[in-house]
Amino acid sequence: MKRAVCLLLSAALLLGALSACQFPAEGSGAAGLAAADLAGAALDHSGREDRDGLECLYAGEHREELEVYGRNAYQLKDPWEDMAVIRATGASAFEIAVVRMEDDSAAVRAATAFMRYMSARQGDFVGYAPAEADMAANGEILQDGPYAALFLCPDPKGASAAVEAALSGGELPVPGHEGPAEPITDVKELRDLLVEDQGMEGAELVKLDGDDPEALNAYMKDAYGLTQDLWTAAAIARDPETAFEVAVIRACSDGDEVLDGDPPTIFPGGLKASEAMDEKLNDYLTVREGEFDPASDQGKLLHRAIAGSGGEGDTWYAVLLVCAGQEEAMDAFARATGTGVGWSPRYRYLDTDPNFPDRCAFTPPNEDDMSVYDTSAVRTAWEKGDPSQLSKKDRKIYEAAEKVLKKVLKDGMSDYEKELVIYDWVVNNVDYDWTHQDHRKETPRESFTPYGGLVDRTAVCLGYATTFQLLCDLAGVECITVPGAAFESREDHGWNMVRLDGEWYCVDATWDANVRERGGRGRPEDWDFFNVTSDDMAASDHQWDYANTPEATAPDGGRG
Repeated sequence: MKRAVCLLLSAALLLGALSACQFPAEGSGAAGLAAADLAGAALDHSGREDRDGLECLYAGEHREELEVYGRNAYQLKDPWEDMAVIRATGASAFEIAVVRMEDDSAAVRAATAFMRYMSARQGDFVGYAPAEADMAANGEILQDGPYAALFLCPDPKGASAAVEAALSGGELPVPGHEGPAEPITDVKELRDLLVEDQGMEGAELVKLDGDDPEALNAYMKDAYGLTQDLWTAAAIARDPETAFEVAVIRACSDGDEVLDGDPPTIFPGGLKASEAMDEKLNDYLTVREGEFDPASDQGKLLHRAIAGSGGEGDTWYAVLLVCAGQEEAMDAFARATGTGVGWSPRYRYLDTDPNFPDRCAFTPPNEDDMSVYDTSAVRTAWEKGDPSQLSKKDRKIYEAAEKVLKKVLKDGMSDYEKELVIYDWVVNNVDYDWTHQDHRKETPRESFTPYGGLVDRTAVCLGYATTFQLLCDLAGVECITVPGAAFESREDHGWNMVRLDGEWYCVDATWDANVRERGGRGRPEDWDFFNVTSDDMAASDHQWDYANTPEATAPDGGRG
């Protein structure tokens, strides 16, 4: 009881100083530590010094809001007992969430939902705010009994350690230092952890481990091609019908390799053995994948499968993951063992276009309405020089576009010169609408249109693209808008292509404008996406309908 009171006092003093937060009254949670107490402790150790602009939601005062947020943002399916969320708004991925579920199994599912949310938040900021995308990608997830927590912050390990220490009854660690953790080394326990992490604990799986050494040895040798001089213990769970398979193998640590030098370089035998097994397991995955139709569920699962190896000291592992959430499972394994496990995707992209094998397959995410605003009335009025019949909204678009073009265009300009000054204006005068990255705010539809870019001067990617296209259209420069995607086809995105002297070029004003918003000068020498090739766009995480979109191949940047 004393521990809970101390935590409450510490959090109350801290959160009382936040302009946007009021700490809830004691006892707002159910039995056990309140989620608000834990979130406050995490914030104190999160590495964030600026406490302004944070939004705090606690179950005692904001339960209905949290029900909606938990369902829509985190995709929580199970009912929860207590929740607290401390989050930044706008152009920041900072977020701390603590939830207490009805039981441990529900908390495992909540932790898995947090992992998916963490990946989605990375996608929200990729290309727009890389530092925030990195913070989301490097976040931490904690699951302890009925509690699950998410830490997207400068020091996620410190925040996680603070909550872990509070739940275990220990003292809060010094900010920036991770609390002690007892690593799991038993391969059966690790295997079952991975099975549970992937939600397969209720499935009828074939399990092989030391309880039946003869069957285990035969499978290790016949399937994986691993001889007993490489490993000391192994545990496998597999479903032959779905192709699901996880394996945890502890490497033999004998026979360290010493290379000459001053001082000599020592490679642990466990490292050498784990890497050898890693190679064999990847060979196994390639053979196994060839047994199925690539379009089948099993073929797709095996195409995404990974194998990794790593460890430290005398404990080294090889890990095989044929499951839907390989990255989450590998992260769970690393947290449980306290060791880093390295792995590399077997393919550059999990899915590729059959006609463009070097490019990520494009599947419209359809998270946003990517329909393009109809500017035909504005263009017709421009040709006639008479905007009197336009709607009120189109009239404002027309007048704003007219002001821009009168300012930037000069007589005798080439199409390239027109494009250049229009792009420069869009990059330096239209701000990104960061409500698009906020699950608790609705982005106005105007931000997807030229109205947002020209009148409000605030837009999302489609608003940038349609603004740029309209200005090009009115200036007589051939231009199209490309509705596509980013983040390996998980986030909707849009940009443009222009045709100069018969050659197509790609431009992405949104991502170049974001450089300016992050403190760049917004000048041409700072642009990365002006008149580049289609290959350049594909290599910089853009995906689109390759077969039905012009291909930009000219390397001259439109200068001829």
